[in-house]
Amino acid sequence: MRKKDISPVTIDGIVNKYHLPHVGDDIALIDSLRKLQPLTEPRRMSLCLFIGICTDGIVTLEVNGKKRVASSKTVMIVTDESVVDKIMFSDDFDGFGLFISYKMLHDVLEDVVYMSDLFLLSHNHPVFDIQDEDINIAHKYFNSIVERIAMPKHRYRKEVIRLHVLALIYDFSNTFDNVLNQPRKEEKQSRGERIFVNFVQLVERNFREQRQVQWYAKEMQITPKYLSEVISSVSRRTPNEWIDKFVTTEMRNQLRHTNKKMCEIAQELNFPSQSFFGKYFKENVGVSPSEYRNGIEN
Repeated sequence: MRKKDISPVTIDGIVNKYHLPHVGDDIALIDSLRKLQPLTEPRRMSLCLFIGICTDGIVTLEVNGKKRVASSKTVMIVTDESVVDKIMFSDDFDGFGLFISYKMLHDVLEDVVYMSDLFLLSHNHPVFDIQDEDINIAHKYFNSIVERIAMPKHRYRKEVIRLHVLALIYDFSNTFDNVLNQPRKEEKQSRGERIFVNFVQLVERNFREQRQVQWYAKEMQITPKYLSEVISSVSRRTPNEWIDKFVTTEMRNQLRHTNKKMCEIAQELNFPSQSFFGKYFKENVGVSPSEYRNGIEN
């Protein structure tokens, strides 16, 4: 029987369960992914992001209802609000990883020129291949962060760790380019990059209540036309497509992983009626909510 609500994954909870090195609820590190237990019930990432570097074996999992397979020399990125389920490891699976709070991540990303690459990567390519050199670089940063965590009297420990995370993102930037298959944009376009990232963050926080492009444009103090032009140019998706992506992902998660009535889900997502909820879902997913809940997908 499905649970009424999806249990959250928090940095505090992960730290307490696995006794991981950490700095408050900002960042936690796990030196062996084998320590994580196979997951038989869905869990929702809560106010944090997970970056896992797989070095050996295979792991299979579902992220927002889609099956993903990660093997040696791959990276997994699981974003805030994502629902993870059915994690299974091969006997030889291993790797290392970081849980980063969204507060720290947003602080770090303020200094990244090409922020949209990371957001596009995490939403469109949650699992991607890397080279041995990338793994070695990531492992050096990982070990260095662990060393700083073990220095609680270091006056600027948190600032140094933040810079290590920032440097790791920059060192991985070429890999991001290859995965996204996009040439680097000129620095003069960084305003568009920032508008895109701010828009995505705003949608993440408000998609349950707001689905109008005009509302987001007003919040960002730009015109709807300009917002549409920038988002389409940077991400090759319209603002409406991004909003629909977040809404339908949450619909899928609630239908598949909870036993809430459809009228309850419709109310939580601010639909005027259950029938409007069903029409919206079918238009975007291709099947009715009841068909999807029963395992039918388009």
